[in-house]
Amino acid sequence: MKLQTKLMLFFSAITFVSVLSMGIFTFQVSSKMMKEQVSRGIMENLAQINKNLAFFSRDIEQLSNYIYRSDLVQEKLYKSSSRANLEKYHDFEQVNALFDSVLGTKNWTINLYIIGFNGDRYFTGDYLPPQYNQVSENWGVFRKAKEANGAAVWDTHYTIRHAESQEVVLRVGRLLKGQNSEAIGYLIIDILEPSIAELYQSNYHSIQEQMYLIDSEGYIISAYPSKTTIGTKMKHESVDTILSGQRGFFDTTLHQKKYITIFDTNEETHYKVVNYLPESEVTSGSQPIKYLTLLLIVIAFIVTVWFTYLFAISITSPMNRLKNVMKKVEKGNLDVRFQANYQDEVSELGRNFNSMIQKLKTSLQESMEKKSHLQEAEINMLRAQINPHFLYNTLETMSAIAKIKGVRMISELAIALGEMMRYSIKKDSEYVRLEEDLVLLERYLFIQEVRFQMKMKISISVEESAKKLLIPPLLIQPLVENAIIHGLETKVGQGVLSIRIYHDESVLWVEIKDDGVGMNEEKLAAVTKLLESKVNSSQLGIGLENVVKRISLYYGNMYGVTIASKEDVGTTVIMKLPMMQEN
Repeated sequence: MKLQTKLMLFFSAITFVSVLSMGIFTFQVSSKMMKEQVSRGIMENLAQINKNLAFFSRDIEQLSNYIYRSDLVQEKLYKSSSRANLEKYHDFEQVNALFDSVLGTKNWTINLYIIGFNGDRYFTGDYLPPQYNQVSENWGVFRKAKEANGAAVWDTHYTIRHAESQEVVLRVGRLLKGQNSEAIGYLIIDILEPSIAELYQSNYHSIQEQMYLIDSEGYIISAYPSKTTIGTKMKHESVDTILSGQRGFFDTTLHQKKYITIFDTNEETHYKVVNYLPESEVTSGSQPIKYLTLLLIVIAFIVTVWFTYLFAISITSPMNRLKNVMKKVEKGNLDVRFQANYQDEVSELGRNFNSMIQKLKTSLQESMEKKSHLQEAEINMLRAQINPHFLYNTLETMSAIAKIKGVRMISELAIALGEMMRYSIKKDSEYVRLEEDLVLLERYLFIQEVRFQMKMKISISVEESAKKLLIPPLLIQPLVENAIIHGLETKVGQGVLSIRIYHDESVLWVEIKDDGVGMNEEKLAAVTKLLESKVNSSQLGIGLENVVKRISLYYGNMYGVTIASKEDVGTTVIMKLPMMQEN
């Protein structure tokens, strides 16, 4: 059968059940709207709880600030641990009076502890917990307070037991410091669960909802109405979504029942208020629509299954095979083919795809061959521009005549230039050692020193380990020539040319710096643009243009030449090459 015929049969079946599908759509839309409305209302309630929690957190930190700056506390913690017991008792009463004054009319359920390094212990509870008597500075709130160096830190009280109730749920700790900023003790504030519960129970009305207050790590600080999990880490499929989001609501499953998870995050404390609302409580008003929709779904399912089965077998199987073939081609395998067993449109598409892959494979092979030949031809062309055989032979003749006539300087110049020509002529390999190319550079600089006499001062610095590295021949000399001609030749007075060659782990750097006439910003911008575009331009000069194009052909766009220049100050050219060794 043709694909068109199959689609006609399929859509005929869809049309038949469209009325039934409309019932499903109606129920889903009504349920969704009801769920969104209720969820947004509860989310605003959670936001208000978070505001109350933020106010509470600020009040607690202000309380800690008052004690932190208290002269009375510092006075007591500076006292000797060996003072009389009567004096210790008076000190205890004075600090307790301080506690009463800072708590004032607050109805918080909290305990205050001051643990002095001199051995003093002051607290508001009925007893001093063992972990506050024998301080372990690498444990929990003490470690965080020590790292905070005097700032207030919050710590969730974790537990591994599912107790019926958990008293302390949060701790605030501060490292107390003296007048000379030396540590003299710790201030610990234990916040009991009732203090947290008071912040949200006034905004909480439905006993059918389960609410949690969790920290940024997912540990439960408070819960309502069930409090058995306080202090433990929330272990539910929804926790990852809650921890990664700021606020929102989504569907989930809790105790094998459908719930709506609604949460909001406090921007200051980063605590999250999470509400699990039974979906049945929200959708109970749409039960008649639900039952009707279920009946329609059953009928639609029976009618649709048969058509879907036939459609899936005839359509999805070849399309999946074609998709798998496309994925293999996408990964670079051009040898795969689609097995077209039918005469429908999918099989015809598969045959066309096979033809396209074959043409693509042939085209890629031809393109690679053309690119290889083009690069080889262009490199040979560029190198041929600096291979004048006739000039070398002429210089050899000039040198011989100069020796016969006794003109030593002309002979040495002719020999130096001749050796440069011989170097450019005989180098057949793509790469040479850097030390070989430096010999050419020395010959060139000798000629320029003779030419300009005392006009130039030349400095060359080459790392010893870089001399054995490989580079394409005749890369450095054109850049040096460019610096002399365009930078130093037109300068009034003596100029300095500095050549520095070094490398790091993977890059060989060649830096050529002169203090010549330099370039203004407009000209530098134009030259830089030409370098980046790598187009032919007479503005760059044949030497610099050849260097840029050869680097691009050999190594690609990761390497090349950059220029920095300032008018009447000088120019710096930096060439970046990969670090290549003979092995």
